[in-house]
Amino acid sequence: MKGLYLLLDAITLFFPLVLSFDQKVAFFKTWRALFPAILIIGIPFLIWDVWFTKMGVWGFNPDYLVGFDIVNLPIEEVLFFVVVPYACTFIYACVKAYFPNLKLRGLNKVTYALMIIYALAIMIFGFGGWYSTLTGVIAIAVVLVLQRAKTNFYYLPLSFLIALVPFFIVNGVLTGSGIELPIVWYNDLENAGIRLFTIPMDDIAYAWVLLAGNIAVYEWVLSRKKKS
Repeated sequence: MKGLYLLLDAITLFFPLVLSFDQKVAFFKTWRALFPAILIIGIPFLIWDVWFTKMGVWGFNPDYLVGFDIVNLPIEEVLFFVVVPYACTFIYACVKAYFPNLKLRGLNKVTYALMIIYALAIMIFGFGGWYSTLTGVIAIAVVLVLQRAKTNFYYLPLSFLIALVPFFIVNGVLTGSGIELPIVWYNDLENAGIRLFTIPMDDIAYAWVLLAGNIAVYEWVLSRKKKS
């Protein structure tokens, strides 16, 4: 189906965008911090994407694309780094707004520890693979930075766990669930070689890096604007 990837991008963005004007969350009021975060984190991710696509670590099935490329990536893939951070940061803002009194210290410690273990597992199972190695190292580095950061990321681990639900739905379709061929294919010699349904297990750590990176910059920009 031509345009399926673009449709997934639109669906991913639709509900968070419409609900951004909810009075309690008022997510639209923080767009001044969100869009710089998406840009700052999106640029290195796009460079990473271009590099890995050129190396054949992953690629895209033209049968599901509209056929327009930017910097040698399908337009749908470029938009992915806008709509997914938008949706995930919206989840983070909702958790902060609706559950301000949750006691999360225990969950946070467990989540950080499990992410380090998970990243190490990826690197072991995919020893020598570009995707496994780079994603595992960066995922661990992100955990260590967040644990030592002065900015409060108290709601980040829970937000990430909630975001895994739509992640499995959208990424499942991207990797072949319910369709004849995957929209995004992977060279399993470059990853851990283990799939969660159709999703390479490495993608969980990749999603962690993308979400945590965007939220970290988002909170940093918010804190600077509050001081100014």
